Order: sequence, then structure tokens, then C-alpha cells
Amino acid sequence: MGSERRIKRWSRLARITHWLLLIGVSIGFVTGLPVLDGELFGFLYNLMGGEAVREALHYYVTIILLAPAIPLIVARAVQARGEEWWWPSWGEIRDAFTVMGRWLGLTKKYPVIGFHHPIEKLFLLSVHFGVLLLGVSGILMVFNLLGVQYKAALLLIHDIGFIMTGVPLAAHFMLAINPVNWETLRAILTDGMVSERWARKHHPGWRIRREGQ
Repeated sequence: MGSERRIKRWSRLARITHWLLLIGVSIGFVTGLPVLDGELFGFLYNLMGGEAVREALHYYVTIILLAPAIPLIVARAVQARGEEWWWPSWGEIRDAFTVMGRWLGLTKKYPVIGFHHPIEKLFLLSVHFGVLLLGVSGILMVFNLLGVQYKAALLLIHDIGFIMTGVPLAAHFMLAINPVNWETLRAILTDGMVSERWARKHHPGWRIRREGQ
């Protein structure tokens, strides 16, 4: 029996962007928790080696990692090949509400799933805008580019970005550890390849291209 044919699901651009977001956002979240609630997450100060280390990680390491992620996100949104295009169309937004309606028992309809699950695209939209808000407000605060009189407004924007990023990422994590999604999780973290059988079963609307097409 020949080996099962594997196909490209995630491009190198997608995988690099994902790694930058994964590491950068994770560091940003963990180092931001003690500031969010010092009583509950104060133990993290000791684990990180003190406030100076926490500040360096939160202020500068996250900027170094997430700054290049933003133009890569934009590049993925405008790339010629539409399969990985993460910006949802109106049809995909309607499909997302159809899926949620099915979850709530309001309808029996279910859309044909293409390259992206429609709700995944809404998650991506929220995460990407959340990262943008976090990044812009964070840079303005770290380097005090607007002055202290705007710090309260920037903190509000930073908190909104945190919510827009954190809520869908929590859902994303729960879906990622579902065994059904292990193959695509491995693909986004390594070589980008999945089995054709998995693709046709879970994404029947994905127009699969053979190598060279």
C-alpha cells in the first residue's frame, strides 16, 4: 500500500506569522497578568525574576515579536491566493451565524466548510484587530509618545485589545487540543502539510490543489 498523499494546507507565510503571534502574545499575556491582578497573579513576579524582567519581556520582547507579525498579517489578507485569506466575506459571516444557530438548536442547516471554518475567520478577525490595538497602545505607552494625559485612554484601548485577543484565543486553544484538529495543529507548527483524507473529511468545500497547480 502506498503512503497516503499529503497536501499543503498552511504556507510558510502563515506558519511564520502563527509562530510570531503564538510566542509574542503568550509572553504578553503571561507578563501582563500580574499588572491586571497583582493579588491573584503576583506569584508570576517571582517566577519571572522580578519586575525589571517582567517589564523587559512585556515592553520590549513582545514588541520585537509582534511588530513584524502585523505586516505579515496584512500580507496574508491581501495575498493573491484566496484559500488562506482570513478576512471573512458576508457569506461567511452568515454561515458563522448559521453554525451558532445550529449549536443553539435554532436550525438544522449547516454550511459546507471550506478552507476556513466560518467562525474561525471571525476569531481571526478579532485576534488580528486585538493585536493591532495592543501593539499600537502598548508602543505609545512604553515610549510615552503622547504624554501622561492620554495614558488612561491608551490603557482602555489596551484592555479592549486584550479582550478581543484573549477571548477567541481561549476558544482557539480549546479547539486546538481537540483530537479532531491535531493534524492541522501539527501542520501549522511544522511543515504545513495535512493528509488529503483529513482535508476532504473536515473541509469538504476546500478546493484542494495538487502540487504545481
